[in-house]
Amino acid sequence: GQWYQHYQVGDNGILNIYGEGAMLTVNYGHNYSPTFSGSGIVNVGSDTDFGRLVVTSAEAFEDGWNNIINFTGTINVGYLGDFSISGEFPSHYGTIFSIRNLNIDGTVSVMPSIQNNVSYFEVGNLNLSKDGMFTSEIDIQMTGNGVYNIYGNGLNAPRIRISQGESNVINLNGENLLSNIKTIDFQSYGGYLRINAYADNTLNGFTFTSNAKLGISVSAGETLIIDNLKIESTNVSNVAIEFYDYTNGSFGIGDSDVWIEDNRLYIPSTDTYVDLIAYDAEGSVLSGIWSLDWDGYTNSFMFNQTVPEPAVFAVVLGGLALFCALRNRRRPRSR
Repeated sequence: GQWYQHYQVGDNGILNIYGEGAMLTVNYGHNYSPTFSGSGIVNVGSDTDFGRLVVTSAEAFEDGWNNIINFTGTINVGYLGDFSISGEFPSHYGTIFSIRNLNIDGTVSVMPSIQNNVSYFEVGNLNLSKDGMFTSEIDIQMTGNGVYNIYGNGLNAPRIRISQGESNVINLNGENLLSNIKTIDFQSYGGYLRINAYADNTLNGFTFTSNAKLGISVSAGETLIIDNLKIESTNVSNVAIEFYDYTNGSFGIGDSDVWIEDNRLYIPSTDTYVDLIAYDAEGSVLSGIWSLDWDGYTNSFMFNQTVPEPAVFAVVLGGLALFCALRNRRRPRSR
């Protein structure tokens, strides 16, 4: 049926949209306040029954700078479910739709009538199954402390934006699951993101801002590659990559203009240093010398850390002591 007023699903409310001919259309005509909101549960379709939820508008309107959808509960899209967002919603640098928990076994699509719409679709926690499809023509924004569990390659969007938070996590439970995402970018105020790669994955692009930290964990024998590592602009500082349960050759960067300097990653195009910190399986810091080694198979520079043996340390210290002694002997005495 059609719904032309505000629709809210209460704290303990459950809205089921499935069964023969089951479809709910929510029409919005402004964004001075949310048209679809609530903190309950919405089930759209199931494994055996069709169901469809449509949120759309018939014409453009003046931007009221609020979310059209502001749902703090959970929306479940079943295998035979379809959740589509369309219409002439405003274009601004900020969120326009917000869902705290979104579980997708079926299909979710966001198709604005305005081309190059710069608004964001904010999703706090996302579970995307192997069969799920999530296609958005606007950027997806990960809210603070969100978790994305990705099991299939059905995620398609221009960008994933990482908002400020201390425990944002993306779990990649299969190969090359973000191949249809052009880039993952930190917002201008930085934040934290941890990527757990349980299979070989390549990210098309990744952008750092000041006060941004990327945590990486790669399962044994797998690799995570960032084809294009970027810095937002010059004057970016306090940037770091942390490696958990680190093994050499598990992380790499595509054919980019980067190198190791002062045991940090250096990006000359923006004169930016990225701190590199590695931990072993027990959480202890690994101290060693970083290097970048070209790998023709992955077409990337793989990160490797060499930890000098105690004997090497002794030789280095001995050579340094000898150098200092010879230097002092050659220094002329003062009169």
